[in-house]
Amino acid sequence: MLETIRSRPVQASHPFLVPRTHGRRARQSEVQLSFGSICVMAPRWEKRCGTEPLPLWAIRVWEEDTPADEEPLEWLLLTSVPTTTIAQAWEHVQWYACRWTVEDSHQCLKTGCRIEERQVQSVARLIRLLGLLSPLAVRLLQLRNLARCDPQRPAQEVVEHDVLALVATHTDRIPGEMSTATFWKAVAQLGGYLGRRGDGPAGWKTLWKGWLRVQAWLEGVHLAFHLLL
Repeated sequence: MLETIRSRPVQASHPFLVPRTHGRRARQSEVQLSFGSICVMAPRWEKRCGTEPLPLWAIRVWEEDTPADEEPLEWLLLTSVPTTTIAQAWEHVQWYACRWTVEDSHQCLKTGCRIEERQVQSVARLIRLLGLLSPLAVRLLQLRNLARCDPQRPAQEVVEHDVLALVATHTDRIPGEMSTATFWKAVAQLGGYLGRRGDGPAGWKTLWKGWLRVQAWLEGVHLAFHLLL
């Protein structure tokens, strides 16, 4: 299968900015694209898959001109979604590029929201639980990405007023002067993140604990407001 996919000629190319990671510097590159249909045989030992070949589309994205000290990029993607045009192929590649964000969302649900520890016993209850926790996971992911990608943006543009006021008051800051980065770090520190020079970015456990603490404060403020009426 790999030989078949890799033998297909280039059908398009596109500039690509290779992001910086541990052990790899950021660089500007160009990736090539090829795609086409392929049939994959069902595993002989897995009866649930049936015995008929599975028709799929294979997409390959790779880098030809790679610096000598860097590992070439290559994605080999199999999809059941019809891929018959170059535009569709690039679109499906972009879907896959969102994989790391999806993985982070799942990590927030598992590690932060601890969804696997809820011990629900039916699909219906799990769906209701996901309906409650998924928006929270997405919100935390949005705030974290803003803190990373746009750290100097004023927090008041993306954070609810009450939440920002509570975090600012606790950290002796002025709400209007807090950026997304300082707000996010403050939330993480409320969950136990030390933020020392050698520490890495805050993990989902500390972020979740900090956010939960802020939400408890917010509920207390709202209850106190109603008691005063």
